Amino acid sequence: MKGLFTYAAALLTSASLTFAHGGWDLSHEHAGDVFNYAHASGVSGVLHNGNSTGQIRTINGGMFFPIININEEQSRPKAAILFLTDIFGIQLVNNRLLADSLARAGYLVILPDLFRGDAVPATALEDPNSTYNLTAWFPRHPPSQIDAIINTTLTTIQSTYIVNKIASVGYCFGGRYVARHLTPASPLSAGFAAHPSNTLAAEWEAIASPISLAFGSLDESNTAENRTTIEGIFEQGNKTYQTVLYAGAEHGFAVRTDLGVKRKAFAQEGAFWQAVRWFDEWVKEDE
Repeated sequence: MKGLFTYAAALLTSASLTFAHGGWDLSHEHAGDVFNYAHASGVSGVLHNGNSTGQIRTINGGMFFPIININEEQSRPKAAILFLTDIFGIQLVNNRLLADSLARAGYLVILPDLFRGDAVPATALEDPNSTYNLTAWFPRHPPSQIDAIINTTLTTIQSTYIVNKIASVGYCFGGRYVARHLTPASPLSAGFAAHPSNTLAAEWEAIASPISLAFGSLDESNTAENRTTIEGIFEQGNKTYQTVLYAGAEHGFAVRTDLGVKRKAFAQEGAFWQAVRWFDEWVKEDE
């Protein structure tokens, strides 16, 4: 498996950026900018540059990124997060910086390369002149292949790192796979997905662990009807769940959005803290 990113850190901080469909400026913001935007007091240790802090290493022929605790006197986190990216993969700096932010909330964060180096280029959907063939891209990465990478990653986490529980976050494309892997047989204890795409009703029905979802009101892939259907499935199945709808937020807002628009910036920060709060309750509860 190619590209396994590992993140571990200690301090509590905020999230950052990601991808969105739209005509506004999608220049990269940096992890921590959202926090400083909404909280003038700031927080020590917030990231302000575009460099993620992981280092490439290899394990069993695959790559991963470990990060040493910022506070080296603090013990290794006892809970891990499996980070499942959007179609832009681990190559998108915003995904890595968002992983850094989650790690600084006290988690060991693992990013597998879901696409084996074949992630969609960051500019593919921003450039109106792009000729990138997204239709041809999806068949190259079927569920069977993605599931195999995720299962290998989970095995690596269990065999390599001493953690009490494992959670998973997923964004857009990755959100579907959070649902697919929250089954009774999975080692995952909880999940969070922001603007999940292409998730089947049967996959929502099979969820057996607490799930939190973040939606944007402008996301055409998650309409009011779709959201109602998902909540109905959760209610009928007596699931432990949370859904939050962020006004004025588009598809992809939890990873990258226009931070110059206050409610978009709030939505992105809100989704980050939503995930952290959910995992603090359902994954760190035994620490």
